[in-house]
Amino acid sequence: MLDANKDFEDRKLAISEEAIDKAINYLKFHDPSNANRDYAIGLLQRMQVAAKISADSSKMSFEDFVDRYNQSLKNKEN
Repeated sequence: MLDANKDFEDRKLAISEEAIDKAINYLKFHDPSNANRDYAIGLLQRMQVAAKISADSSKMSFEDFVDRYNQSLKNKEN
């Protein structure tokens, strides 16, 4: 079984140039006044903290999360 607290530890988004560039590009369209490197890095850092807090408070396994996500996609189609 996957462990959400360990399986994604290598995802250091705030130091990934690719993730930073993509965040800046997203911000250019959705929040132009904050479309800069410092804001993007802070946003990515906060996203990681929020994801960890969510993973820590949830008893749902990754497999369960995938199943629920797939079900939500099916529900959108209907």
